[in-house]
Amino acid sequence: MKLNGLSRLMVAAIMSLTSAGAFAFSLVVAGGDDRQPLAGAPLMTANGTIKGLTDERGAIELTEADLPATVRYMGYDDATLTAAADTVFLSPRAFELSEMVVQPEDRPVLKLRCYIREYTTAAYGTDTLQLFGEYMSDYFLPAKKVKGFKSNTATIRVQRQRMRHKNAEGLDSISRPTDEDEFLSWAKLCGINPATKTLADSVREGRTAIVPGKQSGDYATLRLAPDGKVIYTCDLLADHKGHHWEPWIFKLLGMTIDATEMRSQNIFTLADDATYGPSTLQMCSYAIGMTIKSKWVKRAFHTKEPIKTYSVIEIYPVEAVYLTVEDAKAAEKEYDIRDITPSPLAPPLPANITEMLEADV
Repeated sequence: MKLNGLSRLMVAAIMSLTSAGAFAFSLVVAGGDDRQPLAGAPLMTANGTIKGLTDERGAIELTEADLPATVRYMGYDDATLTAAADTVFLSPRAFELSEMVVQPEDRPVLKLRCYIREYTTAAYGTDTLQLFGEYMSDYFLPAKKVKGFKSNTATIRVQRQRMRHKNAEGLDSISRPTDEDEFLSWAKLCGINPATKTLADSVREGRTAIVPGKQSGDYATLRLAPDGKVIYTCDLLADHKGHHWEPWIFKLLGMTIDATEMRSQNIFTLADDATYGPSTLQMCSYAIGMTIKSKWVKRAFHTKEPIKTYSVIEIYPVEAVYLTVEDAKAAEKEYDIRDITPSPLAPPLPANITEMLEADV
C-alpha cells in the first residue's frame, strides 16, 4: 500500500514515540468485587515514586516508560502492571476483622492507638523526593460533647522517617528528614471522625448512599461490601469551587498550597445494632495531591519551580479503650510507647521502602 506524505509523517511520529518508550495510555482502576471505579488510588513506579492518583472515574494517564508500576488501594491486594492495559481490577484483600469495643456509660472518650504509614513523592525540575514515615499515634475521640476534647487529629508518640533524593545527574541518597522537610508530612493532620452512626436499611439491603458535592461530583458514598465491611469514601474537595483548595492558614506562613486531590476512605465492621464508628474502624486512608508554592521552600530545595506532591496516609487501629474524662486527660500527657508495632492488617512494605529503612543513615 502506498502512503501519501501525511500518512508517512503520522507513521514516523508513531514509530518515534513508540521507540522512545513514550506510548501513552489511560488506565482505569476498579474493584474486582463490584467493578466500580476506585478514585484516589496511587500508582507507584518501580523506583517507588508516586506517579499520580486516579481521578473520580478511577482513571490515570500513563506511558510505557512508567512500567512496571504498582496500584494500591486500601482494602484490596496490590496489583502490578507490566504492560499497557485499559483496566485493572483489584482483588478484595481477605483479613480477619477485629472485635468491636463496647462503650461503658461512664467512659465517654475513646483512646484509639493507631499504626500509621505515610508515603509521599515530591517532584520539581529533574529532582524527586520520596518520604516514608511509620508512626504510632493516639487519637482521643469523644462519644459525645466533652470539654477539652474537640480535636480528632493524631498525637504522634513515636516515629521513624526516611527520605530519598534522586535526580537526573545520578544522585540517589537516603537520609533522615530535617526540620526543613516537615512540610512534606501530613500524617499529623489526618483525623478520624469521632461520630458513631446507624447504617440505613437501604444500604444494608445493597444500595449505595450518595451525598452530592456542593460544587462538583459526589462528596461521599457509603456502601456495604459483600463480605460485610462498611465502606465510606469521601471527596474532600467536592464542596470547593473548581475542585481546588488553598488553605488560608498556610498563607500566613508564607506558603501557598493548591490542593487538587483530597480523598479519604474508611472501612468499618458493622455492630449488632447496625451502627459503625471509630470503635469499629478497621482502617482509614487519605490520598492527597497538591502543588506547593513558597519562596522559602524553593530556596531550601534550590528550585524556581513549584513542587508537585502526592501523599498517601494509611491508618490502622491496633488498640481501643474507653476512658473517663480524667483518665483521658492524663493519658494525653503519657508517652509510654517506645516501639512501632505494625498492624497485622497492613500489607507488606514495598521493597524500595524496606531498602530505605535498612539504609545506614
